Amino acid sequence: MKQSVTGRKILFVEDDAALRKTQAEYFARLGNSVREAGTLREAEEWLGAEPFDAVILDLILPDGKGIELFEKFNMPPVIVQTTLNDEDSVLDGFSAGAADYAVKPCSAKVLEARLSLRLLPKAEAIVSLHGITLDANERTAFCGATNMPLTGSEFNILYFFMTHAGRFFTADEIYENVWQMPSLKSTSVKYHISNLRRKLITTTGKTLIFTEFGKGYAFAGGNETIQ
Repeated sequence: MKQSVTGRKILFVEDDAALRKTQAEYFARLGNSVREAGTLREAEEWLGAEPFDAVILDLILPDGKGIELFEKFNMPPVIVQTTLNDEDSVLDGFSAGAADYAVKPCSAKVLEARLSLRLLPKAEAIVSLHGITLDANERTAFCGATNMPLTGSEFNILYFFMTHAGRFFTADEIYENVWQMPSLKSTSVKYHISNLRRKLITTTGKTLIFTEFGKGYAFAGGNETIQ
């Protein structure tokens, strides 16, 4: 059963006033503290003034691109909400650091379901294995005391791997489990896993992601010998 999103502080950055109001009111009724921004400048003012647990972000705003916020602030989990549904736009959002991606029109209930995947209870948000610690709520990844710079997609995949260590998944299964939507049947997952494997080797000196023909990919379980 999915977790209800409640008791959180959420910023809605959306220039469609009707959509923004509908979604903000829905989450306020669930017991969340909500703020609204219709422009990039308003979003910058809110992010500079208060900490947030999550941001719902439109990419196209009257005075700029929402993706610029990733360059200016240490962002909490961000769900990009946009009419841009081509694969390049999706990948750009994840590469910038987005936790998830929703294509308009997106109902408030669907948005809640997606947020619940990214805003976990503290006991579930932190996972550690082979010296690597991930915090799904803070979107941080560390190997010991060393910060691991991961894209949004890499973080989501690594979190999935570490919470399912020792089990093999195909690229399509990884996509569908991580993003809760039908696979695009593209090479994007393989691309992200390749980059993630390289970063893990560089940081830990170990091979932690294994590939087996016919089975897919697996993250090393706790009892496996690491080569």
